[in-house]
Amino acid sequence: MKIAFIDSGIGGLSVVAKVFKKKSGEFLYYADTDYMPYGALTESVLKNHISKVVEKLACLGAKVIVLACNTATAVCIDGLREKFPNLIFVGTEPAVKPALCFDKDILVLATPLTLAQTRFRRLLMASGEKRVYTPDCTGLAYLTERDYPDISEACKLLDKIIVPLPVEGIGAVVTGCTHYAFLEEYLSKRYKFKVVSGIGGVVRQLSRVAPSDCFSSDTLLYVKSGDEKGQKKLEERARMICKVEVAPL
Repeated sequence: MKIAFIDSGIGGLSVVAKVFKKKSGEFLYYADTDYMPYGALTESVLKNHISKVVEKLACLGAKVIVLACNTATAVCIDGLREKFPNLIFVGTEPAVKPALCFDKDILVLATPLTLAQTRFRRLLMASGEKRVYTPDCTGLAYLTERDYPDISEACKLLDKIIVPLPVEGIGAVVTGCTHYAFLEEYLSKRYKFKVVSGIGGVVRQLSRVAPSDCFSSDTLLYVKSGDEKGQKKLEERARMICKVEVAPL
């Protein structure tokens, strides 16, 4: 049995890298570059497409599917659990509740499609008197994907998003997109924010629900790019981010 990770590009590799620090095994990673970014798709298109990707990965032996994307989780995970009852699904959600433990208001950086979902609105119910800022981050994941490891253009857009906000009143920022994990150091140094993500929660949940035979002493990541031309580039980035041996899927 294998564990498969899905995201629209390299963002989910930030999740895989954290998993490898805790567990070893032969994992599958599907970088859905043809449909990048998921946050720009309609709900119906995304649901239909993710379902097809899951079917492909199940045929390759995946027993556990990690939606290493906040948008895909918010839109698709409930329907996938109904459609594929024999698979185990682990989702990724903005870590709003942990961020509320810090002083001051919080800032949530996420795609518009993530912010529009009922799952996200439920997370906000615990905010109480704290204000939660949810600016439009359109284009941020795309720039990170396009230029990585050079994130200078993404940081410029990030500044445009943040500067109009009352920065001094914000205590923590939630990176509600796995692509934004590559911007966390900049957020911490430039704005002195406490940075919170849901990736740690994904790793803990995966350790709880994945069968033991999904893990082994082997450390190998099989990767597949949705864009065939981008396969070699994906392999190079996966080695850089996850620091493990990588092979084409």
